[in-house]
Amino acid sequence: MLRHTLLPSLGILLMAMLPASAQKREIIRLQADVSILQQQLRELQKGFDSDIAVLKDLVEKLFDQSNRMQAVLEGMKSSNQQTETAVGAKIDSLETQFSVVNTGIDMVMERINKLSMQMAETKSQVVESLDNPRRPSGSPSPEVLYNSAYGDYLKGSYDLAREGFQEYVNNYPQTELSDNALYWIGETFYGVRNFAEAVDAFDRVIQIYPKGDKVPAAILKKGFSYLELENRQAGVKELRWVIQKHPSSEEAKIARNRLKILGVSARAARRKASRR
Repeated sequence: MLRHTLLPSLGILLMAMLPASAQKREIIRLQADVSILQQQLRELQKGFDSDIAVLKDLVEKLFDQSNRMQAVLEGMKSSNQQTETAVGAKIDSLETQFSVVNTGIDMVMERINKLSMQMAETKSQVVESLDNPRRPSGSPSPEVLYNSAYGDYLKGSYDLAREGFQEYVNNYPQTELSDNALYWIGETFYGVRNFAEAVDAFDRVIQIYPKGDKVPAAILKKGFSYLELENRQAGVKELRWVIQKHPSSEEAKIARNRLKILGVSARAARRKASRR
């Protein structure tokens, strides 16, 4: 009920305060956050229900043990065949069983209390996310910007991801993740089958960050993009290049397999010297 009440006012507030592109990104991220929190809430509820079932089972066992002990004690009182020592041993055994059951109940109750607190906290987070959505205030930190763009990529929101990664490269061109951000720009083009733009983005990774750890992957995907563009010669050249420059990399292994499928050698054939 709270969610249905808050969402309309939330939309109006976002429309008033955010530019169009930022508004779209913020709404999508907010929806993703709420979805994650709701999933956590469902999981906590499932765990809560499971522990309640365990507690019920333990209580039933406790009553069963109590009835059994009472029956045993009544039998001992009416029979003179057992010695006092035997009666004491039986009682000690039953008390031990009671102790085990009580310990189990205490553990389950503690777990239930923790789950209840977690559920209350998660519900509070859901309400807070609806009441107070994130709003951009100045330039975000490199970590926030990169992780946000990467999250958009994982969700298949390639346009939003590309926008975020490009903003990262523009604002933070010399960090350890700058080459990664530029590489993922290429992947966003590859994901929507815009292979010409993908070739350009992957090539920029190679040219601007020649020592970056994304260079092998950029060469490989540049070759794949050429093959998708039906430029077999250029594609084979890039695949051979990654094998030559990074022979022990995972990308080189993938390139060898792709060349094998194409029926092409991993090494370019050498020209035979002309006879005189």
